[in-house]
Formats: sequence, structure tokens, C-alpha cells
Amino acid sequence: MIDESVVDPDGTGDRRLRRSLLEVLARAFRDNPMNVAIHGPRPAQRLRANRAGLRALVLDSAGLATSRVVLHEGRVVGGFVALAPGRYPLPAPRLARQLSCWLGQGARAMDRWSRVTNDLMVVHPNYPHWYLAVLGVEPAWQGRGVGGRLLEALMALAEAGPFPIYLESDREPSVRFYCARGFAVVQAVRIQGVDCWCLARGAPGVRSGADAPGAQRVLCDPVREP
Repeated sequence: MIDESVVDPDGTGDRRLRRSLLEVLARAFRDNPMNVAIHGPRPAQRLRANRAGLRALVLDSAGLATSRVVLHEGRVVGGFVALAPGRYPLPAPRLARQLSCWLGQGARAMDRWSRVTNDLMVVHPNYPHWYLAVLGVEPAWQGRGVGGRLLEALMALAEAGPFPIYLESDREPSVRFYCARGFAVVQAVRIQGVDCWCLARGAPGVRSGADAPGAQRVLCDPVREP
């Protein structure tokens, strides 16, 4: 069981929490279909590439994005990074961070991720919403309620508006996770040879939940926790 509450890493002033979150997310997404398609079959290579690709989002977004982490005995076991209404998209990473990403991923992988981002921006909604950029749980802790605790924290932020929540996923188990919590699949796209699903909760004209159109079609869990 989780023995601590969801924590705001910026509220604590402890930058180590963000660095720990980076490592958790790198491991959580290591085997996602898009990561495998772009970075290849070697898990160690995908883990290294994930660290490089997530640094700007996780480490440089303080003041621009909202983050929460779940701690167990002082250790980060899961967390998310989300953008409040009007914050999407984030500014481009600074040049030093882009160079670090190039060294960690390579030019070809960076180009493919850029195409993924551009393709997803085309279908991104234009109504005010919270955008869940990433939510991940330490692999050994998946299925133990951490993801649900994190999502509850995000939904509390969104409901204060109230605003819808929007995200993308490339994992069917993650789609099921979100649909079981009131999200609905609003669009399915294929990017870089990988199936991806766009999900929303509380969006205008969208019926949420397991009975929504599209939910059963994709086995309605995001990308982030089975």
C-alpha cells in the first residue's frame, strides 16, 4: 500500500524529486510501442533515449507545467506532468537541452519524434483543457493503485475549473485504464507505424466512460499504466 500522499515537487522545493521522477518515467515508458518503433529492440538503448527525451519536459518545466509525484518511504514511485489550460504547447527546449537530447537519442530518432509531435498537434483540441503530457508508474509498482491516485489528483485540478482533460496513448492497456475512469476515445490515429489513441474526459459533446463510442473498439488503458 502507498503510505504517503500525492506530493507537489515544486511545492517542496526539492529538485531531487523531479530527477527521481525522470528516472521513473524513463523506465515506465521503456517498452511502449512508439519507443520500440523509434529506438529499436534494445531495452538499455530505449532507457537511455527516454532519459534524454524527457529531461526538458520533467526538469525544465517548473513554473510552466504542473507536476505531482507519489512517494513510498520517501521514494518516487510514480508521477505526472500536465499543462493547465492555455499552456500547450510548451516553448522549445533551450539549445543546450536540445544538444543533450541529440547526444542521447541521435538525429534520426529526434526527427521521428518531431514528426510524432507535429502529427499529434494536428488533432489536438482547440477548446480550453488540461493536457496530460505524461503519467507513469515505476514498473514494479504498476497495478497497485499509484496511477489511480495520480489521476485523481489531476482530475481534482481540472474540476476546479471545471475543464476537460486530454491526452494521447500508444498502449491499449493504458486506454482501458483511462476509459475505466471516465475518459473516452475521441480519435484513433496511426503515427510512425504505431496505433495511437486520443482520449478526453469532460470534453464538449463527448460521452465518457466504458460505454462511449470507440471505447470498446479499442478494448477500452493512456500510455502510462496497465
